[in-house]
Amino acid sequence: MQLQDFMHYPSIGCRLVMMRRYEWNGSQMPRVHQTLFQRLWFQFGALNLIYQNVGMVIYLFLAEAPDEQLGAYVAQISETCSVMGLTLVGACNMWMLMHHRSDIESILSELQQLYPAQDNHSRIYRIAHYYEKSTRLMRYTAIFFISAYAYYNALPVVELLYELLSESQHVRYKYQSNTWYPWLLMSDPRSSASFMTAYLCQAISSLVGVAFIMASQFLLCFFITQMQLHFDALANGLRYLDASQPGANEQLKTLISYHSRLLCIANRINQIFNFTFLINFTTSTIAICLMGFAMVMISLASTFKYSVGLLSFLVFTLFICYNGTEFTSASDKLLPAAFYNNWYEGDLVYRKMLLFFMMRSCESQVLRAYKFTPVSMATYMAILKFSYQLFTFVRAMI
Repeated sequence: MQLQDFMHYPSIGCRLVMMRRYEWNGSQMPRVHQTLFQRLWFQFGALNLIYQNVGMVIYLFLAEAPDEQLGAYVAQISETCSVMGLTLVGACNMWMLMHHRSDIESILSELQQLYPAQDNHSRIYRIAHYYEKSTRLMRYTAIFFISAYAYYNALPVVELLYELLSESQHVRYKYQSNTWYPWLLMSDPRSSASFMTAYLCQAISSLVGVAFIMASQFLLCFFITQMQLHFDALANGLRYLDASQPGANEQLKTLISYHSRLLCIANRINQIFNFTFLINFTTSTIAICLMGFAMVMISLASTFKYSVGLLSFLVFTLFICYNGTEFTSASDKLLPAAFYNNWYEGDLVYRKMLLFFMMRSCESQVLRAYKFTPVSMATYMAILKFSYQLFTFVRAMI
């Protein structure tokens, strides 16, 4: 089992948008060259995703508020802004993956150097355990996102077929979200050609957004899994280190150097993801409230439609916070492992080095959205609580 085996699901997200997968020194993967079609598809999908946000903003400016039905107008705004939250998150993750590409590949190269060789028996690495754990988590999450994408884009077609088969007098060509397109100035927005064009554009933009979210979150899971693997191995090395042996001081120096490299990698990972953490948490807090409001205020069809969006925000926010908690829990293993070592049998130099290591391990390693909030399950519960408070406040005002 090699390091690139852990990158299977992040690579799937890159392939969905035809983005060149990440490559690093030391990997055994063959270098992949993109074709012209793949580059054009990636550029079209990225531009389409960006325009999806712009088109919904234009729609909000062009929408006219009714004189009497204020609740319907607020529901319409909630409907548009809630979908905009998903596309905004997808665009932010796309920016992060492209802007920090060199930094990501640099961290991958460093993790490749730290990845245990087959003949390395100095520390215990539970590679299979962490591989199965991360693969299972990413597999279930990928199945959910693909199912949510198919469900979301199938609803307008199902609704249209139902109206055609029921011989309704008012057939509505309503696509996935309220988005303005330039061709609406020259054609009837209720025509079948306009519906099909807008439907295909939004199907592609939603696929690209979901793929970028999957690639970003799975890359985060990959990094956290590697950090768990190395923190666990470092804790095992401290636990089984015998201070009474002649070479204990050199072994402890090696472990301290190993710990320093892990802390540097953890800081670099946080610097890459802290902006997306902040956007994801802010957007999730507002979008969960708006989607719940749209489900309650509009119609039964909207309830089925926006339930999948609500679940998507709940799932990917849970995914981020769960990985943040796992990262903190893995780093918290180091202090007990160092304390319960037989340090009292070592010499003065050994005890000073171990004391320095313990002082540095007292502070838990925490992923943060800049310096605003930690990435943890406690933050996830706070997001849900605040979203519900916003929902009850808006509903009471309307």
